[in-house]
Amino acid sequence: MAELADFHRTYVSQLERCVTNISIDGLEKLAMALGVDVVELLTIVEEA
Repeated sequence: MAELADFHRTYVSQLERCVTNISIDGLEKLAMALGVDVVELLTIVEEA
């Protein structure tokens, strides 16, 4: 994922561990890399 979004691997690790927060620009880059809309990344999914 880091490579697809052009993020450093340690940055992705920090995001996953909630050590740092992602910027709006970062969200956009991540959404583009994953082929989804930014809104989908921010939507809370309720478990059944």
